[in-house]
Amino acid sequence: MVASSAGTPYLRSYLAIVQGLAEMFGSDCEVVLHDLADMPHSIIAIENGHVTDRRLGDAPSDQMLRSLRNADETPDVRLYVSSTEGKILKSLAVTLRDDKGRPIGVLGINLDISEVVHAQRTLAAFTAVGRLGGEAAPETEELFGRDIRDVLAGMITAILNDMRKTPATMTRDEKMEVVARLEERGAFLVKRSAEQVAEALDLSRFTVFGYLKEIRRQGAGERPPATAPAAAAAAPVQTDDAAGESR
Repeated sequence: MVASSAGTPYLRSYLAIVQGLAEMFGSDCEVVLHDLADMPHSIIAIENGHVTDRRLGDAPSDQMLRSLRNADETPDVRLYVSSTEGKILKSLAVTLRDDKGRPIGVLGINLDISEVVHAQRTLAAFTAVGRLGGEAAPETEELFGRDIRDVLAGMITAILNDMRKTPATMTRDEKMEVVARLEERGAFLVKRSAEQVAEALDLSRFTVFGYLKEIRRQGAGERPPATAPAAAAAAPVQTDDAAGESR
């Protein structure tokens, strides 16, 4: 098992579970343990990292960030198309909490079911009469990257492609929409993400902080204050010189 001495004693107690799950489900099953106190280098243990091409000390995926940002809205088990070679993964993420109920880690399982899905589709094609229907499909693409900048870049690119815009042609409101979508997806739970977003949108980081301030003020009446993972992880955004402006 690839593991470090990092993490709390409570999280280290899960190392045997990580190894056991990987042994039980085989080489197509990645099992990963994240320490939320060490974002963005959150992976402190991983088995079968070839599934998503990640290793010790690498970053969380975009879907994990989004799950932390919207914990009450995200189902536990999901199907995703991985950004790594287009694999179809069945994923499970379990939030680990301390004795006070505060999130401190995430135990993730990513099972590569690409061959199973391919076999299902082949059998369906042989047995179907008329048009095929009701085929289960992955919800969306999940972005895996060894470096958090790669994950953030993928999130930004996906939003720009969806809006069919380039930063050079975007209005202020459109750029604010990009920031709002990134905020919803948990992008700003990561240190120095505002600087990367500013660079991608051709803005100053102070402008991004201003957008965040306005977005969070508008959303204050629509959702309860951020819970532990969001509040704690959002803090790095406020460690820059413009800390006060990001609130």
